[in-house]
Amino acid sequence: MYSLPAKVVGNKILNTAIPTGIASRGCNLLTNLKFSSLSTSNSSKLQKSSLLNNTINNNVYGVKNYNLNKSNIRFYVDSSSKEETNKSDLRIQIIPAGLLSVNCCIINAVNSKDALIVDPGGDFEILKNIIEKNNLQLKSILLTHAHFDHIGAVGQLKKAFNCKIYLHEEDMYLWKNHAEQAKAFGLKYKEEEKLPEKPDVFIKEGDEIMLNDKPVARVIHTPGHSKGSVTFYFPKEKVAIVGDTLFKESVGRSDLWGGDGTVLRTAIRDKIYPLGDDTCIIPGHGPTTNVAYEKVENFNVF
Repeated sequence: MYSLPAKVVGNKILNTAIPTGIASRGCNLLTNLKFSSLSTSNSSKLQKSSLLNNTINNNVYGVKNYNLNKSNIRFYVDSSSKEETNKSDLRIQIIPAGLLSVNCCIINAVNSKDALIVDPGGDFEILKNIIEKNNLQLKSILLTHAHFDHIGAVGQLKKAFNCKIYLHEEDMYLWKNHAEQAKAFGLKYKEEEKLPEKPDVFIKEGDEIMLNDKPVARVIHTPGHSKGSVTFYFPKEKVAIVGDTLFKESVGRSDLWGGDGTVLRTAIRDKIYPLGDDTCIIPGHGPTTNVAYEKVENFNVF
């Protein structure tokens, strides 16, 4: 199966067809790629931040952009030879959003206009335009965690679409201090990114995520990157949106507020890996991957 990603170059949109391998498993996975707005000066500021210990992982934090193709996604299981049952009608669009190119996901059923958005990290106007151009009705904002780079457009989307915000309660300490987070990384806080006083719904392990009055995903509490980090797992599609818990050949940082490396690796081993080898992983930044690949190639999980 093939998807049609869009690469935004200036005001032009270039479309190409790419194989999505396991990621397709009945799910129309679309990828919108744009050039990062992270400038050299901003990158320098990030590198000088005391919280970063003078290091930055370009492959994790979005300084580089990624094109999804055969050369950088290797699959250990080929789903094309398997008979697909319970075919999904969900469409998942991935839009790298904000200064740190967070993998924001817009999700809707192809036969419905109701939609979810996961981790809208910024670029409010771009996200709003995609939603409106597709005539979608945004119902929910789902947050894998509350680090500043994942919540940049939350306040504006809430005002524009009057949708509900979902977050694990253990990340409220980050929610309340989102402006201080940005300042700690040498970034200027933007008044238009002001958040509501609190989310509408606090989610927890085992909760179901609803779309069109039907459960489409479940919440898995995967702490370690932050106390309230969660994974949104779509069982029918075999897709897990994991935030910054797991990356291709890497794991999330545990040296920030509320982080714990031992807890993080335990969450990956005990909660993400058991989802199955053919589960597509959509991380918070960078290219998609799958469980089988990470079990073999990810030496950061031990």
